[in-house]
Amino acid sequence: MITDFHTHYYPPELAPRALRGVDDVVEGDADGTLSGLKRAMRAAGVTRAVALPVCAKPNRESAVNGYVESTAPADIIPFFSVHPYSDGAPDLVRKYADSGLKGIKLHSNIQRFSVSDSALIPFWQAIKSRNIIAVFHCGRPGKTPTEHDVYPSDFLPLFDILSPSRTVLAHTGGYGVTDDELDVLAQSGAYTDLSLAQSQFTVGRFRAALGMLSPDRLLFGSDSPWRDIGASLNFVRSAVSDPKLLDKILCENARTLLGE
Repeated sequence: MITDFHTHYYPPELAPRALRGVDDVVEGDADGTLSGLKRAMRAAGVTRAVALPVCAKPNRESAVNGYVESTAPADIIPFFSVHPYSDGAPDLVRKYADSGLKGIKLHSNIQRFSVSDSALIPFWQAIKSRNIIAVFHCGRPGKTPTEHDVYPSDFLPLFDILSPSRTVLAHTGGYGVTDDELDVLAQSGAYTDLSLAQSQFTVGRFRAALGMLSPDRLLFGSDSPWRDIGASLNFVRSAVSDPKLLDKILCENARTLLGE
C-alpha cells in the first residue's frame, strides 16, 4: 500500500483558478479536480491519498471543508482547514475534529498568519486538545519568498503547545531549506512529507537530506496537482535503495501517524 500524504483537489468550476493562484508550475496531468487526482493516483499505483484543503480567507470553512468531506471516496482521507483568524476558530477546530476528521492543514503564506502570534495560542490549544494531526506548509509557496515563509526553527516555540509527533512540517522543511534547518527538523521529532523534493534537490542532495532525518518521520507526498504523483514517487525511489526505509516512507509511517 502506498499513501500520498500531500494532495489537493477542488470543485471543477474552481480548479483552474486554484491552479493559477499559486506562483508555481504545474507538472503532470492532474487538473485540480477529484477525478484528476484519482487518475493520477491510478497511473502512479498509489493506493490512497490525504486531501488537504486550505481555507484561504476567514469564515469560509463550511464551503471549503464541506466539498472535500462530502466528495472524498474511500481511498481519499479528507483533512480539514480552519483559518486561524476566523470567528470562533478554536471552536471550529473542535467541531471538525469531533466529526471524525483526522487532521488540519495550515498554510501561513496563503492564510497570512504568523506561527508566533500570541493571539493564536487558544487556536493551537484546541488542536492539541483533540490530538489531531497538524500539517503545516513550510518554505516559500512558489518561486518568490514572502514575509510569511516558515522553516522548522520557526516551530520550536510552538512545540511548547503542539506535539511534534502529531505535526507534519511539509516539503522536507520547505523550498530553500538549509542543513541547519534540516538538523532542527530532525531534532524536533516532527514528521515531514517529501512533496516537491524533485524541485528542491538533486538525487544526491536529497539522499543526504534523508540521511539527516529520522527514518520514522518521513512521509511520501506529491503536492498533486502541482506535481505529478508518478514523478514524485520515482524521485523518492531513485534516492532510497533500502527497501525497509522505502516501505516506511511509502506506507508504514503514514499508518502509524494515522493511528492504523
